[in-house]
Amino acid sequence: MLKRLLQTDDNIVSFIIRVTVAIVMLPHGLQKLLGMFGGHGFKGTMNFFTSNGTPAFLAFLVIITESIGSLLLLFGFATRLWALMLSAVMLVAISMHAANGFFMNWGGTQAGEGFEYHILVLGILLALLIKGAGRWSADRQLTK
Repeated sequence: MLKRLLQTDDNIVSFIIRVTVAIVMLPHGLQKLLGMFGGHGFKGTMNFFTSNGTPAFLAFLVIITESIGSLLLLFGFATRLWALMLSAVMLVAISMHAANGFFMNWGGTQAGEGFEYHILVLGILLALLIKGAGRWSADRQLTK
């Protein structure tokens, strides 16, 4: 079962989308974990989620998935696992942003951000779930 989870081919496209989604998601995770890029850090993020009714364990999983998971995704380690975890985060984010409509808030005229970004990320993650990490990944090296 572990081999099936890690199995991947030498596909350059999988590498490109894996690195792209990791580079985009990692700063979001670092905001939540370390307070970088204007984020609130671990304590502030935990307080935000738990004050909105999210169980502490799930809030913790979001922080770890977006930070450590994105970093491991960058290296292609357990790609399908982290893609699945990030997909769950994106599905919840879509539900949280649905009331703001589809589009991002480019003009500052909406109450908040829409969910178009989350759908793009979800599409990339689904491709990684199907294809795996691709070229230059830890998963590929582990299954050789």
